[in-house]
This record gives sequence, structure tokens and C-alpha cells, in this order.
Amino acid sequence: MNPWRNAVNRTLLALTGAALLAGGGWLALSGGSVAERLPGWWPAPEHGTVLLDRAALADLRDSGWWTPVVVAGTVCALLLCLTWLLAQPRRGGARRLPLAGPPLTLRSRALADAVARRAEATDGVDRAHVRLPAGKKRSRARVRLLLEPGAAPGPVLERVTRGPLDEAARSLAPHPLRTHVHLAVRSARERRAR
Repeated sequence: MNPWRNAVNRTLLALTGAALLAGGGWLALSGGSVAERLPGWWPAPEHGTVLLDRAALADLRDSGWWTPVVVAGTVCALLLCLTWLLAQPRRGGARRLPLAGPPLTLRSRALADAVARRAEATDGVDRAHVRLPAGKKRSRARVRLLLEPGAAPGPVLERVTRGPLDEAARSLAPHPLRTHVHLAVRSARERRAR
């Protein structure tokens, strides 16, 4: 994700959360028995008042500027939210991995599916799941292998490393590919239950 976009997202979320927390805290602390224990400088509404009574709202609606301002404010808020939503990057399959040439990219989901299929075709592997989160200059492969009962982890790991993982690293060269492999073994009892 773009660092500027990340900073803007975090700032907007923090400001929105702070405003909601401050408003909710003020409302919660200003009423009931808690209001008697607050310091004298705490801004509290008078007893029995509401934030916006019906008479004040009727006066605002009678003003000629009220309706256009409310409609324009609502439309602006909606457009800002839609712009913010559309500016976010897509998740999952839309991430692109850089290839050897600058204009060339590859969908991370396509490469992950290809590596998983090649890993499942390897001797001793029952199932494989591969995730390839994309980075600008470096990529990571998270591989989870479920081995067949009786398969030796060492030789299976070597076959997968020298086969599908080396092919994936070569396809992304000159950008490095770091891999993290998690191995699990399916027991014969689990295999019968499936």
C-alpha cells in the first residue's frame, strides 16, 4: 500500500474515532449521576435540555438556507466517502508482482495458484496453499504443505524448494523472493475420515 495513502487512512480514521469518542464521552458524562461528580469547568448542558429540540429544528427548517446547506453537505460527505473508497487498492488477486522488465507485472494470485498446483503434484504432498503478498522490490511466499502419511519432510521440502519455489523465484528475478514453508502431516486416521 502507498505510504501516503496509508497515512491519510490512519489519520482520517483516528480523527473520526477521536470525534466520536469525544462526543460520546461528553454525552455519557453530562447526564445522570456522573454529572454531579464532574469538575466545575466541565461543559455540561442544563438539566432537562436536549441537543436539538423540536422548536429549534422547526426554526432552522423555516430558514431559506437550511435545506440547500443540508443537501449540499450530505452530497459532499457522500462524494468524499465514495472517493476515499475508490482510492483504496484492491485486495487479493489484484496485487501485482514486478517481473524482469519494468512494464511487466504478474498477478500474485495467478502465480500463487500455479505454485500451489505444482507443489501438489510433487511426490509426498497431499495439499498445498500458497500466499504471495506483493511488495515493490521484494516478495514473500507463504507456503503451507500438508504431507501424505509416511512422507519424509526433508526430501519433500527439497523437492518443493528445487521445483515450484525455484521456478517462482526465477520468474520474479531480479527481485528476490523470500519463502516461508510450513509443513504438516496428515495422519492415516484423518485420511480415512475424509
